[in-house]
This record gives sequence, structure tokens and C-alpha cells, in this order.
Amino acid sequence: MIGALANYISTQNENFQPMNSNFGILPSLEEKIRDKKIRYEKLAKRSLENMKIAEKNKN
Repeated sequence: MIGALANYISTQNENFQPMNSNFGILPSLEEKIRDKKIRYEKLAKRSLENMKIAEKNKN
């Protein structure tokens, strides 16, 4: 979520609107999932995996 917010605020856009964090600014999943609960769980899981990878690469 932090990376998506950073990307959102640093990308030039004529119609920029300040916003709170939300799942809508995250990159889409490869598969289309209609059930919001399952889709958000998969987005959260992907984000946690990315954070683990970033932490490993940091050290």
C-alpha cells in the first residue's frame, strides 16, 4: 500500500485528487476475481510477499 501511495502522489496527473489508501490504487492481479473478500485477501497476501522479498534484498 505504501508503494502504491508513493506512486500515486508522484505521478503527474492533471486531475490529481488527494485520497486515503485503498485497494483501488494497487496493481491489478493477473486473474480477475469478482468476490471482493477473496480479491482483497490475494492483494494483501501478494503485498506481504513483496515486503518479505524487499526485506531480504535490503540486508
